[in-house]
Amino acid sequence: MLVKTSSITFRRAAGADYPAILRLQSAAYIANISQEDRREGFLSALFTLEQVSAVAEDLGAMLAIVEGHVAGFLCASRGEFNRQLPVPAKMLECYDHVRFEGKPLSSFTSYLYGPVSLDREYRRRGLLRGLYEAQKRDLAGRFEIGVAFVSRSNPHSLQAHVAGLGMKEVGDFEVQGNAYVILAFRLPPG
Repeated sequence: MLVKTSSITFRRAAGADYPAILRLQSAAYIANISQEDRREGFLSALFTLEQVSAVAEDLGAMLAIVEGHVAGFLCASRGEFNRQLPVPAKMLECYDHVRFEGKPLSSFTSYLYGPVSLDREYRRRGLLRGLYEAQKRDLAGRFEIGVAFVSRSNPHSLQAHVAGLGMKEVGDFEVQGNAYVILAFRLPPG
């Protein structure tokens, strides 16, 4: 899938793009950035090269390309992939009790949205919305909803996803003293 908007292209990642994804996620990882930079959002965990490859080769990692530069990425993964990771595994345990549009999350065909990261130099250019819309189009008809989680200690990301993209807060969970919000959104029927 390839979508072009002015000088920005959105497309699925290929093997040659994996180092750029690893670079972007490392640059946004909470332990690698200052307290001040964390106010603009951060990632709580890092994927390995093998995990990036597994995600990209399954549901996909969408890229934002600006002037030939990988300026952002957004991953999509299945529940099975996430059961090996502590935070998403805990969220998946909540699916029978958390409701979206009056039904438990477990009653929908769903995928996990994220992680997402943007190069700081390219923020505030609509890349998050572009990645989100490109991913929804790419997965339309395959899933009814997408589900994401955001740390309560990351208000910038929470605001960007709820106010900016229109995701709905549907629940909360906690892992090792860290509180997370569960977000859900509809995909087009395809």
